[in-house]
Amino acid sequence: MKAITFSVVILLGALLADVGVTGTDSEELDLLALHWHPATAVEARRRTLALGIWLESGELDARQWRSALESRLLGLERAAVRVPAEWALPADGILAWLVHARDQNLPGLRPALSPASLRRAGDLLGDERHGGRLARLYRPAALQAELIWQDLGARLEELELIDSDADDGGTDVQEDDPASFWRPLREGLAEAGPEAWMDHAREQASRVRAIAAAESQSRRQFLLAELLLAEARMERSRDRQLKAVWLYFEGLVRLAAADDVLLLAAAYQDDLFAWSDVEIASLRRLDVELPVVLAQMQDAAGYLAVEDPDRAVAVGELADAYARLALFASDIAFYLDQPVREDLRQVISDCNVDPGLVGPVPRELFESCLNRLTRLLVDELDREELVGGGGPFASEFLRREAGLVSWQRARYLDGHLDWRLQGGCGSPEWINPLEWSILVHYLANWVPQRPVFFGTARWQEAIDGIVSALDLHIDQRSAWLDCVTGMGGTRRDPVQRLLDRLERAQRELGELIDGAQRQFFDEVTRPGADIDLDAGADQATAYRPESLTVGPCPGVETCGARIELPVSRALLGRFPNAYLLADQIGLGELRLCYGQVGWVERQARPARAGDPRVANYFGQLSFELLGSFVQGEEEELVFQQRLVARESQHYLFAGAEPELLELAWPRGLAGEPIASQLPDSRLALVPNRLTYFVSLPTTAEAQFQANWDRGAEWRDWFVTGDRVETLVQRDGDALTARVEAELASLASRRERQLAGRLLNPILPSADDALSLAMAEVVEFTTLIRRVLEIHYPRLLRHDDQLRSLVSGDAGLLGRDRVRHLRDQGVSMARLPAIGQQRLEQLREIWLSLPAELRESGQLAPELDYGLEQLEQLIVLSRQLLLVDELSPDP
Repeated sequence: MKAITFSVVILLGALLADVGVTGTDSEELDLLALHWHPATAVEARRRTLALGIWLESGELDARQWRSALESRLLGLERAAVRVPAEWALPADGILAWLVHARDQNLPGLRPALSPASLRRAGDLLGDERHGGRLARLYRPAALQAELIWQDLGARLEELELIDSDADDGGTDVQEDDPASFWRPLREGLAEAGPEAWMDHAREQASRVRAIAAAESQSRRQFLLAELLLAEARMERSRDRQLKAVWLYFEGLVRLAAADDVLLLAAAYQDDLFAWSDVEIASLRRLDVELPVVLAQMQDAAGYLAVEDPDRAVAVGELADAYARLALFASDIAFYLDQPVREDLRQVISDCNVDPGLVGPVPRELFESCLNRLTRLLVDELDREELVGGGGPFASEFLRREAGLVSWQRARYLDGHLDWRLQGGCGSPEWINPLEWSILVHYLANWVPQRPVFFGTARWQEAIDGIVSALDLHIDQRSAWLDCVTGMGGTRRDPVQRLLDRLERAQRELGELIDGAQRQFFDEVTRPGADIDLDAGADQATAYRPESLTVGPCPGVETCGARIELPVSRALLGRFPNAYLLADQIGLGELRLCYGQVGWVERQARPARAGDPRVANYFGQLSFELLGSFVQGEEEELVFQQRLVARESQHYLFAGAEPELLELAWPRGLAGEPIASQLPDSRLALVPNRLTYFVSLPTTAEAQFQANWDRGAEWRDWFVTGDRVETLVQRDGDALTARVEAELASLASRRERQLAGRLLNPILPSADDALSLAMAEVVEFTTLIRRVLEIHYPRLLRHDDQLRSLVSGDAGLLGRDRVRHLRDQGVSMARLPAIGQQRLEQLREIWLSLPAELRESGQLAPELDYGLEQLEQLIVLSRQLLLVDELSPDP
């Protein structure tokens, strides 16, 4: 008696009843749900894909199931190093369909995203260049999972049955339990996220079954759009905005090719309009253009959410959204309407399927278009106008070339990169992948009109020639990238090298910005200023005018003093802060002077015994210190203090006259004679009259000189208040507002000047070092972005962190990002630090990627999409050729 070997069946956990495995529908649904649970989807899809590849290979020795599947899993894991499944959404690459659909009758077109076939997928496992095509099969594997399992059951029935007449009467089952294949995923679900995730996964599994049961292609597209809407909502709830945008986009593309879409399109429209301000701000952080993409998808959904949907206009909106989402262009016409595409547009126009054509296409026309399309694909897509030239290289040329879509200037961009890095690798050979994809798409749509004419060895060779030309291009690009990366221990991928150059350029820019700020500061402030133009009027300052002295107040009594007295920092502290700030920025000028100088507490004492006619006058010097703020013709008194000396000084020898005692300052008396007469009792040996002269034993100026900053150190008394009376003291509040406004004005003027030099496009004749340094930063930032676009396209299109640092509003420094910072009020002085922080973030993310990816790059998703269609043509041509060979001779 024979029995079916169940080892591979157990591998699946629960298969269908027709292979003898009992299990509930719930168990089967949960197994399918593993492919849609956020925590297990990638790994479950990889395992099912490996199983599908194994089944396609025909290697069905159940005794070797484990090693067979493990080898394919390892192959898929190696391929995922370059292109993880997360970076290979099916909608990425469909440019050709969008181009075709813009001006075509949509019902006559094939679906944009027909289910990819696993046929010959095993051939891709050994080809490291085509990791993108394998990654694109992950979702189809999830959609076809139960079909794959059914296929397994059917294949097992064809195997030679193992004898079960052993003594134990049991079936020969391997010691290695195949159920372990799924066990890690199932066991991990309990801790893999909220219950809502599992509910979502089961709902998606049910939708997958509905898709498999759909009777028409249009219905399948509709149900897929429904599944994608749920998937987009899940990603949005997980704050994975970029992936959500891609999923909404794909869903709308599928709706454009489906029937009866009004309600579902309205649901898409409601979702897209429901994005909050916080979510839109999050989109801007990812890419400043994503809010525009969102608006374009809203419009597309609106055109579909009506009784008579305008599909053509909707597709036009989606094509423009794709241009921003994947090509980083303003709209699709920006690329398609380039004059250099005129000959391509002509061929496409002549060889476009006419949905209104009645009857077969004449063989002559059919063959002519095949010839034209294949010739373009093989020989014409490396022209300079389609991929750029090989030089000359200079910064001003790069600015011009970077104004176009990167794929259109790929050869020039790579050549400029090599020139900048001095790699010695030259300009690589390129073909334009966008044009290649478009032409393959038109070829794939042209052939089904008369496939019988296509079934000859000649056309099979032509298709092989297209593939060979593409393979040569891929090999040449890989060799060039390897050359630029370098050899041995010095291998550094081009992005690393550019980040190093950008870092040096930003450092130089920072030094020049610092210099420009210092120059501006010196121009608008007084020597010794320490004011911060970006702070408010309440900032503390240690500024003291370097040339300020205390001189006599004009028009005020100074008792003959004319001396200029030195100012101390403490003394200047008598000015409120607002005046010290205002002086620094030229709103006015501080002034100190002394006045109202005179002698107080005056006393007259006899100068000679017995001679009452002469006297010595004593007093204490008193004077006022005035601090003022001069603005043009106006002078504001800020403070006024009176000081009285402690010690009495002999300041006058003169006649003993009461009126002299009344004088605070004996102006003009020095040297005047004093009338005197000897007593009558003296012998008349000499004249009875002596002549004295008025003298000044000390003066106010002498006292200033002796006691201002030494001796009694009067200067400090004004600070301590010792024997000083304050007569006037203003608080500066009235000036504070003016200082605040002037500081803001100066800071704004400085920022405008700096921003103008940083933002204005540089001219070839420019000699401003700061502008040239900014141009250098922009050049390296531009090259980093362009290198990522053409050598790591999936990474840039789908990795949130990397895209945000290249295209988000907090991306690497470029003129657009500098303008954004300027609009936010960020000081230009902070640019170098901000630029360095963002550069370090990008470097950290970049170096966390596998070296194989960084050094080898990725193919354009448009090439993967075209290769899928080309693969269908290859299969078709071989089938037709086989039919032709098997047909009997007439």
